[in-house]
Amino acid sequence: MSKKIISVKENKLYTKDGREFIAKGINMVCKDKSRNYIGNYSAEDFQFLKEHGFNLIRLGLNWDGAEPEPGKYNEQYFEKIDGLIDLARKADLPVFLDLHQDLYGVVFEDGAPSWATFTDNEEHIRTDLWSESYLISPAVQHAFDNFWKNQLSPDGKGIRTHYIELLKFVTKRYAENPYVIGFDIMNEPFPGTPGAAVGEIMGRFLQNGDLSAFNNSESIAAIISEILPITSKFENEVLNPFYDEAARAIRSIDKDILFMFEANYFANAGIPSVLRPAVYEDGRIIENQVFAPHGYDILVDTQAYNEGGLERVAFIFGSILDTAKKMGIPTIIGEWGCYPNASEAQKEQAKYLLNLFAENGVGNVYFDYSHLKDGKIIKVL
Repeated sequence: MSKKIISVKENKLYTKDGREFIAKGINMVCKDKSRNYIGNYSAEDFQFLKEHGFNLIRLGLNWDGAEPEPGKYNEQYFEKIDGLIDLARKADLPVFLDLHQDLYGVVFEDGAPSWATFTDNEEHIRTDLWSESYLISPAVQHAFDNFWKNQLSPDGKGIRTHYIELLKFVTKRYAENPYVIGFDIMNEPFPGTPGAAVGEIMGRFLQNGDLSAFNNSESIAAIISEILPITSKFENEVLNPFYDEAARAIRSIDKDILFMFEANYFANAGIPSVLRPAVYEDGRIIENQVFAPHGYDILVDTQAYNEGGLERVAFIFGSILDTAKKMGIPTIIGEWGCYPNASEAQKEQAKYLLNLFAENGVGNVYFDYSHLKDGKIIKVL
């Protein structure tokens, strides 16, 4: 029997007492280096979530906070993470740890430490829309390239190898904690320099901010036909083998903890994924896996985001759920929403997506907690 209070049986999640578990979760992810990536969360915050029907926490775990020097883990940081997990336990809220990154690492945003960031001396380009750097910054793209090819770190060990060893360290630390039910292996993995080509393709279809291409089936088909070969190559040749390596490393230590994984960054916008569950060396599917994709309206983080709309998210989440059905394992939508001001249009979008998740029997984890208590979205969720 699993040590965890949530476990997998066939293609569903169940609680310890045998009830089917449908996640209604929240992201609590601190990206602030000045706070050492520890959010200002209190016992009252976790109790608030419990009282409002939430049943799962996606708690950020930052590589820069965890391993500030190669091979040296920050015990003070982990003790702070332990404290947050204990607050969640006291509110009877299970947690899965999210190894978070944005724009690869702390040199650009958050995630990888500076010692694990190799840019090949390329230029970093940033605009007011922070996420655009994925598409236009050669420094960010080369940093990902060097991670995927396991560039040697200052201690002579590959940076990707260091990441896998961190996963093993975290697995050992939380293997016996029933409330730490899983690890989200990497937030929104990005292809690196191939992502620049995807950005150019999308730019051609979205000239001058015109989003009509995403409301037209012929245009959508044309976009996908150009992008899919690039993202499929990345998932087949890089991401699937990386997940195999990570899952095998975790399973060498613990069989129960959920191995949670996401599709490539562009799947967030509805580009179909060819991802598969992780497998052992002999091809057997590794046990206790959960597909944890993200999805956002492509207006996210722009000034037009509060305009809402259903057509784009219908396409985006339709694609995500199609991928989920092919997986044959449980699915939890690991990020969606992020409505900081919760306009009426965004509330309608949220209601639409919650109904869509329910119709498909998938749980969800809303992003994020920081603005939830203002009441603008809590009643919808």
